Amino acid sequence: MKTIKLSAVILSFGLFIFGCGNNEEEISKKTSEILAEKIIENSTGADIDINQDGEQGSITIKGEDGEEVTFSGGTKEMPDNFPDDIYVAEGEIISSGSIKSGEGEVITLVIGTDSKIEDLISKVRDEMKSKGWKEGMNMTTGEGGLVVFSKNDNSLTVTFAIEDNQAQAAYMVTVQEKK
Repeated sequence: MKTIKLSAVILSFGLFIFGCGNNEEEISKKTSEILAEKIIENSTGADIDINQDGEQGSITIKGEDGEEVTFSGGTKEMPDNFPDDIYVAEGEIISSGSIKSGEGEVITLVIGTDSKIEDLISKVRDEMKSKGWKEGMNMTTGEGGLVVFSKNDNSLTVTFAIEDNQAQAAYMVTVQEKK
């Protein structure tokens, strides 16, 4: 009887595997997602959902009371939820991502540009002020640094650096959930 049950399980698993396109990489990725979910669920007691699509992916953690936190990233596209009252330097999107909870969201965006670092810092500072953001802290030099802005209950930190001979602006926006 045990042999029949074991054979049925193996046959079902085999059909599942081959029915999913017979793609070893896809099977390995999905298996890794499931394994990671179970390890985190067992150690935290939370309900975890991991989804990966190519280089992009997301992890959603659901608490016992229904609260959720979602981490996503790995994309080189402008996030749909990036606030439109933030000046974004012209250039190539190097990366973006977000962390979302019931309290709000943190959105990140890194832009690479051909501008001189001093010009990039000056342009971002001027444009943000013209859009109603208040500059709270400025720790910049000719080689980079950071500037912190605030508007209503939201905040923005822009870090400037030179990477691979390219000036970069890394945006980290904190958007509070409207109640």
